[in-house]
Amino acid sequence: MKHHLYLLCALLLSGSCAPKTAPTPAAPMPVILDTDLGNDIDDLLALQMLINYEQAGKIALQGISLSKANVHAFELARQYYNAYGTGQPAFGYMTHGPNPDDGHYLTAALAALEADSLPPAECHEAVDMLRRQLAAGADSSITIIAIGPLTNLARLLHSQGDSLCPLPGSELAKRKVKRLCLMGGDYRDGAAPEWNVAQDVEAARTVFAHWPTDLVASGFEIGNAILFPHERITSDFDERHPLRVGYEHFLDMPYDRPCWDLTAVLYTIEADSAWFGLSERGRIEVDSVGCTRFSAHADGKHRFLTLRCDTVAAILADRTRPID
Repeated sequence: MKHHLYLLCALLLSGSCAPKTAPTPAAPMPVILDTDLGNDIDDLLALQMLINYEQAGKIALQGISLSKANVHAFELARQYYNAYGTGQPAFGYMTHGPNPDDGHYLTAALAALEADSLPPAECHEAVDMLRRQLAAGADSSITIIAIGPLTNLARLLHSQGDSLCPLPGSELAKRKVKRLCLMGGDYRDGAAPEWNVAQDVEAARTVFAHWPTDLVASGFEIGNAILFPHERITSDFDERHPLRVGYEHFLDMPYDRPCWDLTAVLYTIEADSAWFGLSERGRIEVDSVGCTRFSAHADGKHRFLTLRCDTVAAILADRTRPID
């Protein structure tokens, strides 16, 4: 009888009543952001989203590179992240690139930060920063989010081996990048050139033709259908917050801005959600004037987003709201 009791206890302890080991939390996703901060206010909203994801432990921002050739854009990226971010990303600036103008909100947002000085940071020309961060990463580990002209990524592909890493840029990206997610193109029939692509058509043609890993594009048509509710700017951000100041300077209030760049961020970090669908695999080609055309191919590395949900605007506003 005692033998049967011992056996019963052993079975119970090994079954549903036994203590279970808690699942191991997923490691933060290593991310590099390439942004033309200053051209549109959605870049600043996207940066705030990524800061929130980092604070929540979902991502680790390895680097932020600027695809706008403007010193104020670079300084706003550094100072904004320094004020609200929690990590230590490297920063990459751009010289001799598109859109050197100040735009509508850069100087106002910078003034709102009231930052007299910054601690030392790792800063390099964007392509050098990208090479450094990729070389330091594990194989197939880093996700790149590109939400501006593709100048920096084209320069990366054209780069040669150096003292830091002997691999040329195309091989370095192939080895280290898990996936490229970008906002760019327009995948409706007969669509005109999309803005990000049109700012550097040759760079876009290079990236879409030669990027060596899987690539997911959020097209103009996706973000254009999702309008950020301006009421959330005034309710979620203090009147002196640089994001609110930037939003109010970009256009005359009140306005609901399309969420082009935010959709690329949301899909990248929450790809398993039901908000977006994906096209079949294929290839995206860019013509000489910047129009994007998709053709299905079973072995293609390219896909583009489709919209499944009509409540994404509220979700984006929630993801952008500063974490207390």
